[in-house]
Formats: sequence, C-alpha cells, structure tokens
Amino acid sequence: MPDKLLYEHVHAELKGRIAGGRYPVGQRLPSPADLCEEFSVSTITVKRALDMLAADGYVVRRPRRGTVVVSAEPEQRRGARGANGTIGAMDTAVWAGGAAGGGNGATLPLFGAVLTSFDDTFGGGILTSMLSETAARANLIVKMSFGDADAEEALIGELLAAGVAGLAFQPSSSESVPPALLGLLARRFPVVIIDRSFDGIPVSAVCSDNVAGGRAATEHLLDLGHRRIGLVTSASRVSTVQDRRNGYVRAHAARGVPHDDADEFHAVDSVTPGATTSPEQDLARLTEFVRSRPEITAYLASEHHIALLLRKACQAVARTVPGDVSIVCFDQAEALVDDSVFGFTHIAQAQHLMGTRVIEELFAQLADPGAVTKHALPTRLVPGASTAARH
Repeated sequence: MPDKLLYEHVHAELKGRIAGGRYPVGQRLPSPADLCEEFSVSTITVKRALDMLAADGYVVRRPRRGTVVVSAEPEQRRGARGANGTIGAMDTAVWAGGAAGGGNGATLPLFGAVLTSFDDTFGGGILTSMLSETAARANLIVKMSFGDADAEEALIGELLAAGVAGLAFQPSSSESVPPALLGLLARRFPVVIIDRSFDGIPVSAVCSDNVAGGRAATEHLLDLGHRRIGLVTSASRVSTVQDRRNGYVRAHAARGVPHDDADEFHAVDSVTPGATTSPEQDLARLTEFVRSRPEITAYLASEHHIALLLRKACQAVARTVPGDVSIVCFDQAEALVDDSVFGFTHIAQAQHLMGTRVIEELFAQLADPGAVTKHALPTRLVPGASTAARH
C-alpha cells in the first residue's frame, strides 16, 4: 500500500469499527501507540487518521481521557450539527460542558474558527480553551483546513454564510493572505490570527513569543557545553518556524558562538498538515543529514514530531540521546498514563491562555470594531530526558 494511503486505511478501519459498534459512543479509542503497533504504521499516520475522524465528527480529543467517540455517524448526517468538518454546538457541550446549543443560544454571538489541524501535542489545548471560553457566552463553529490554502478560502466563505460574527484563523502560510480575509479586514470584521503573524497586515494575533522560546532552547544547550548546535524544522512557510530560527541565531550571537547555516535542515515535510511525503522518506533524509555532521552534538527541533524523527535518525547512525546528542524541541503531550513515553526537554507554550486570548479578542472587537492587538505569550523551558552536559 502506498505510504500516502496508509492514513486513509487506518481512518476507514476505525470509522468502520465506530459505525459497527465496536467502539461505542463514550468509549475511548486505543492509544496512538497501540494503534501504531496494531496497524504497523508511524505516529504521524495515526495522527492524520485521528484528525480525519475528528473532522468527520466521530471523535473528540479530551484532556486526560484521550480520543473519545462522540457519534456513530458522520457529521453531515446530523441536522443539529454544521457542515462536514465542523464542530458545532453539540461538540461544544461535549468538550466544555456549556449550553451553546440550547436555552438562550439564539441570542449568543456565533464565532467561527479555521484551524490547520490539532493534536495532544499542539492545538488541542487551544481548542479546548476556546470551547471553554465560549460556553454560555457564544456558539463556536470549528473547521479544519489540513493545510490546504484553497480550502481555507472556501471554509472562510462557509463560515460567513453561516452568519458568524467573528473569525479565528490559523493560516497554513504566512507568505500570502487569503483574499477573503483581506476583505473582512477592510470592513473591520472581527478577526484574530492564531499562532501566526502577517507582516504589514493590521490584524489582531495571538501567538507565543517564539523568538524568545528558540533563544531559550538554544541557550540551554549552550549552557550544557554544546558548541555545535543544529536546527531541524519543517518545510512549512509560517512565521512560527522563522521566529524560532531567529531565536536560535540570536542565542549564538549573544554568546559569541559561531553559527553555520549548513547545520540547519529545513525539509521535514511529513509533519505538515496535508503532506504526501511519508515519515519514512523524511527519516531517510534526516538520517543522512545527521550522519554527514558528526561534529553536531545538539539539536533544536522546531516541534515535537520532528524531535521524534530526529531521535530515530540519531539511533540509525548509532548516536544515543542524550549520551551522544542532546535534543530540545517545542511542545510535548503530557504523559498522564504512560510513563514510558520518552520525555524531551522542550519549550512549552501557554496553549490554554492562547485559546482564552483568542476569544477575548473576538469579544473585544465586537465592542470596538477595527481594534488591533498583538499578543506574544511567554513560553517556558521544561527539562526532560533528551539533554545532558557535553562531555
């Protein structure tokens, strides 16, 4: 089976089990690790399959509970729900315990959100907080673009047709602005950008201080005695990745440590939403990169899934983590049950605060149309098992 179809196979199998009653409503699906073992696929493949199930409306990701079945039929068959890919009033109640769909729901403002994707590592905390903040205050429709720029334009149009009074938007790229979004800004429609920034565009945004996070991660490695530090990022063209690189470069400059652009690898594609490159293909390229630079003793990975691939690449060339190589990444899902999960030293983002700020900004713009506020939320370094002092 071609790699790009593996996640479709896992999605179809799990969907059949839900529809057939093997996983009834209210039951938690097997853990991603168990699904990886059962289907003999990578974590990324399982993540995509679960993202598709969530977009279809079969499941939601609940903090401390995992992936939970909320319906035995796809969303488009349920009249009380929105269009395909929507998390409407019913899911708001499931996630946040709110009353978005009943009582005085008709008098509440309706907000829309377009996200690229989300999982327990990043995005799930933002979405949970947004749903919690809108409970009893607003209705929230959530749509997933899976990184498709054309889909973003269409989804914004769908939300406007549904009558939303404000839009939260996580774009797939920081290099181009969807025309539909520019039209909204021109008429001072409430818009908040999530986890990204658009240079020169007057629009409110809520994101982490990624420059500071990248700098803190790199300085931690420098403090441990590492002087040749590599950088591994996705191929995504978003401000988040560039800001983390800027922090990495600034840390070298501030400490007077030489930095070589050749120590950077920016071609991990399988972690980006909608990618057709397989993790195995990325792993092969990343392994060759690590093999060709034995002088590098530490790496900054721009996200957790990249750190997982990077650790495998090090193992493939007989380099242990953290014995031979230290790794710091951004984000990691909290291991609440399985304490065998490898814990990376990582930069933790204030995801729940991010979701709260997004909803606060939408309400603020309803009261003051055209107001523009930029939030760069602080991050923190969380020590883990992936870093050690340089021998």
